[in-house]
Amino acid sequence: MNIRRAAIALAAPALGLALLAAPATAAPAADKDKTAAGTVSAAGPYCSAGNHCVFITGLGSASRPYFNSDNDFTNDTFSDGSVVNDNVWSASNSSTGNYESHYYYNIGYGGGLVFCVNPGSSVNYDQLTDDNIDGNGYGQRDEISSLRLRPRTSVRCF
Repeated sequence: MNIRRAAIALAAPALGLALLAAPATAAPAADKDKTAAGTVSAAGPYCSAGNHCVFITGLGSASRPYFNSDNDFTNDTFSDGSVVNDNVWSASNSSTGNYESHYYYNIGYGGGLVFCVNPGSSVNYDQLTDDNIDGNGYGQRDEISSLRLRPRTSVRCF
């Protein structure tokens, strides 16, 4: 963990941010966030309409927007040039098509679901668990390697 992240991790408990989660309803899988007629845009913080954004530290830090599912983060970079794979601390969902952002441990949507974010919602670094070992498949921070966009599901999301 670098010094910048260590300072943020130590400050997190003092911020007292509440966990934002909401139940969802079951629906089949999808891979694109297409805007449908009559669909209302739900904007997550620091993320442009229609995108699903990940951040290197807190919301608003160096980011990477996604419009479609991405089954492999290994060649993706944040706006500061850092690699996205196993390096995400926060996420925001500004879906215009009512799609949840589902993040997985491994490329190809493998290894199990790490967390998901509902349209118009976000999750910040202090809401995610971390064992301080990047990419080992434990915890939630510094673990995700792929994103699948899905219509509302029964999975509890942020």
